[in-house]
Amino acid sequence: MILGIDPKIDYAFKKLFGSESNKPLLIALLNAVLRAYLAEPIVDVEILNPFNDKDILGDKLSILDIKARDRNGRLYNIEMEMAAAKAYPKRILYYWSKLYESQLHEGDHYRRLKPTISISFVNRFLFSATGFHHEFAVRSSSQPSFALCEDLSIHVIELPKFLGTIEELKDDLDRWCYFLRYGESLETDPIPDGLNTPPMVKAVEVMKNMTQSEIERERYESRLKAIRDQQFYVESAREEGLEEGLEKGREKGREEGRQLELVNSLETGLELKFGEPGKELFTRIREITDVAKLRTIQQRLLIAQTIDEVRELVKQ
Repeated sequence: MILGIDPKIDYAFKKLFGSESNKPLLIALLNAVLRAYLAEPIVDVEILNPFNDKDILGDKLSILDIKARDRNGRLYNIEMEMAAAKAYPKRILYYWSKLYESQLHEGDHYRRLKPTISISFVNRFLFSATGFHHEFAVRSSSQPSFALCEDLSIHVIELPKFLGTIEELKDDLDRWCYFLRYGESLETDPIPDGLNTPPMVKAVEVMKNMTQSEIERERYESRLKAIRDQQFYVESAREEGLEEGLEKGREKGREEGRQLELVNSLETGLELKFGEPGKELFTRIREITDVAKLRTIQQRLLIAQTIDEVRELVKQ
């Protein structure tokens, strides 16, 4: 059976990792991403904005992130972004700062602040750097191992850069990346050996339940349509803007062509009527970009009695 549900669509992503009933999947995902950065595994989290399909249906274009807190008070923001723009890193930093700042209330001491970790899965190439998992922190430029503090940790995972095959999956992060990237077309009967772990089996079960529930499937399709419509409008606007830019470029080219034609005509007319008018006058005429003014000079040239009349007109 082909799964037929894309876990990258944020409705599916948040149901998968943001539901109270699926909290073990969120914990498994966090440990997979952060295993090299935490002294010990995360064993429990509190989901601060649990999945609520009614809220989602009321705002079809909102970003469905997941906020959580672990037993040590560390805060997490997890999201799946299908079409990250170039400014997306600024957005990540902004929402990281909002979550970090939200810990303090009036009169609270800074020592109350706990580490805040942002994890973003993006479905496009965002950075020129190699590798698909990038971690950012506040460290000394001269001594990278020396951190200002450990409170900022931002992880960006570029799914298109993950190229591992089912036979090459080495760890849990590889499995989650494979599942997110190829889950929609995944054959689940049976689950491939490379994905046959308890968290993966549970994730497949959650997705299967979505396909078998008419209401869930309708909500998923509604969300998918909203995302596709948004992408269509953005792409259409970009194409129209490109066409408008091309037309402006063509018009500019035509204008420059008319300007050059008039300049050549004026130079020829001046030489025929007054002999050699001088290099300075030719230079001034070539500097005129206003086609209407060049036409006026051309008309006046026909009735001009002296070269000085033309010079005065060019100076104006």
